[in-house]
Amino acid sequence: MLTSTRYRDRSLAAEDTIRSAFEFENDTAPYMINDVNYWLFGDLPENIPADYCSEDPTSMIDFQVRKIERHLAEYDDIYIPFLMPWYGTGVLASGFGVDIVFQDRMDPAVDLSRITDVAELKDLRKPDPEKDGLMPRVLNAIAEMRRRTDLPVGVTDCQGPLTTALQILGYDKLIYWMYDYPEAIHDVMQLVTDALIEWVTVQKRAVGQEMTDDAYVLGIKIPGGYGGVWMSDDDSIIFGPELYREFVAPYNSQVLKAFGGGSIHYCGNANQHIENYLATEGLTCIQNLNLDDLDGAARMRDALAERKIPYLVADFNVADDRIDAYYRTLFEKMGTRGLIVTAYTAPAITLSEGQYATASRDPLTVGKVIEQAINKYNRPAGA
Repeated sequence: MLTSTRYRDRSLAAEDTIRSAFEFENDTAPYMINDVNYWLFGDLPENIPADYCSEDPTSMIDFQVRKIERHLAEYDDIYIPFLMPWYGTGVLASGFGVDIVFQDRMDPAVDLSRITDVAELKDLRKPDPEKDGLMPRVLNAIAEMRRRTDLPVGVTDCQGPLTTALQILGYDKLIYWMYDYPEAIHDVMQLVTDALIEWVTVQKRAVGQEMTDDAYVLGIKIPGGYGGVWMSDDDSIIFGPELYREFVAPYNSQVLKAFGGGSIHYCGNANQHIENYLATEGLTCIQNLNLDDLDGAARMRDALAERKIPYLVADFNVADDRIDAYYRTLFEKMGTRGLIVTAYTAPAITLSEGQYATASRDPLTVGKVIEQAINKYNRPAGA
């Protein structure tokens, strides 16, 4: 059994290092080579257990523990080991009745919404975590993870109110109805927000966590005192600032404030929301996979730094011939204070200038090359 006593000192040191960036007192940027990602995207099919997301969490636990042990043996970064009950990005939506599609050795996917008329929205009800959708499966996985190890356990993937509402209603209907039936959409957003707060609370109680601590945003622990929740806001990138300000930002604030603050994650470029994010109550950091758009990422990073909000910049592994240039450019544009850098190693894909391509690479080899590049350019200003 993998126990916390093996990594206690390492984890405490890692959290202190992360905290230094949150307090803008770091000279170099804390970094993580994340080869312990709990999702399946980007992994080689032959490495993925066929029953990874089944009702029995044994394969999930074994798979994650093997990755943790390998990482601890190879890297001395800011990774803090924890387990994650992973059943895709639609767990809360499944509680509202949305179907989830399980495909062989792939992440569970949200099926199309069955809602066709705005009148159906009044029939939506807050789900029961003990009974509805995949929520009981998550709670069962949490219980088994706690039984088998004393590792920390994170809450399952936390899609924010916007993405969950889009999953329940469908993209076309939600966006049209924001214009045609704004009051009905505000009612849905409030319902989803209340359900999300309750769902995270139930999981934290099951795990034995403090409500205002122990959040792991895509593998990075938010240090104590900076909030106990994170949520994905990937669909922010397709919305203009006005709609987002009215229909999304207030509900994000409710979630963050319920847990003493926390992080918002998104992939891509959401710079149209810089002011919206800065005005979001409870926001203590942004975590962003920038998809090799370092110019756009630097603009967000600079705006956050002016308010002393840390920026957690990340990407899946870039193409071999881009690694050195990518990290040289990243540090040239962003410096180090208040910055945390993560590389997600994904052996089945490669990223170059916003485009993914298939690959077959050894994650350890790629991770070591990335680590070398980070250490090469991760220097205080003027050094």
